[in-house]
Amino acid sequence: MIEADRNKRLSLLVLMLLTAATLTLSFVIAWPFLTPIVTATLLAIAIYPLYLRLNRSIRNSSGAALLATLIVLIAIVLPTVLIVNKLAHETTALYAWLNEKQSLEGGWRAYAGSLVDPPLEWLAASTGISQEQLRQAALDRLQSVSAALLNWAKSLAVNIGGTIVDTVIMLLTLFFLLRDGPRIRERIGAILPLEAHRYQELIDTISASITANIYGVLAVALAQGTLGAIGYTIAGLPSVMLWSLATAVFSMIPLAGAASVWAVASIYLLAIGSWGKAIFMIAWGAGVISTADNIVRPLVLSGRVKLHTLLIFFSLLGGVKAFGIIGLFIGPIIVSVAMALLKILEEERLEWQRNSAPRDTGELARPL
Repeated sequence: MIEADRNKRLSLLVLMLLTAATLTLSFVIAWPFLTPIVTATLLAIAIYPLYLRLNRSIRNSSGAALLATLIVLIAIVLPTVLIVNKLAHETTALYAWLNEKQSLEGGWRAYAGSLVDPPLEWLAASTGISQEQLRQAALDRLQSVSAALLNWAKSLAVNIGGTIVDTVIMLLTLFFLLRDGPRIRERIGAILPLEAHRYQELIDTISASITANIYGVLAVALAQGTLGAIGYTIAGLPSVMLWSLATAVFSMIPLAGAASVWAVASIYLLAIGSWGKAIFMIAWGAGVISTADNIVRPLVLSGRVKLHTLLIFFSLLGGVKAFGIIGLFIGPIIVSVAMALLKILEEERLEWQRNSAPRDTGELARPL
């Protein structure tokens, strides 16, 4: 009996070690495709209500999953093609405008210097630093930013093949997650040593966090990009599409936000002497574009994610630092799940204390 028990424990230990090793190797295999897999998982949870509606209509899980995946494909690819086409025209127009300014002002650095000279004069008078030093520092910074943008554009062109592969992997993963989602969820629940209601509580927390963060981030980006386009058009800025897209993208980044774009636009307008338009841009940016975040995000979240503002801030900032742009969604999800687990642990501890406390029956001694 003792020998059989020892063999059983040894067999269980070997099985656990083999399982840990294979899971580690599986993670290594999946690591190069982690971004499309995580993206597909986030999308699957976000559009799962759409899949359920389609499944109720056509009564075929594979067909509903395929149709939902095609809808996502159209929703991603079509706007991307239109935006890229528009950006190509905007970039061409901006390049022609810069060439024109370059020929008129005696070169790009000379033209850039003429733009920064007015604010640098005021800054030099205020700080006591020579205008030439400030001018050189500003031009060097401008040159480094231009080089970074050029390298980014080159990397996009080089990685176009990898982007297509990642998109295909993401769509395939999305299809199977939608079709087999209930079975995957049940399988995970059977493996985890959790009570059914605790597991369901975790699932609900994860789903609410993912849905709220995806819709919240995208809604704020769309709102601030649109409001930015209106302001940039009124201010008469060149390449409005570029400014608007930059506003939408930067609205997703903690600390920077849309203000980092409309502030640059305001500085540009000040530099070229358009004081009235610059004042309008500052007022529109601070009063309308940046304020949209405080209005749109709470409307979209609508109480789904109950996290303290400070936790949301650090989850966004830390998520981006750890996982890149996808961390905007992963960070708040991880923190939300951590908070849910802490709540479950607290409830389990209280329940254990109640069950283990000595019972005071208060019964009187019965007569013999």
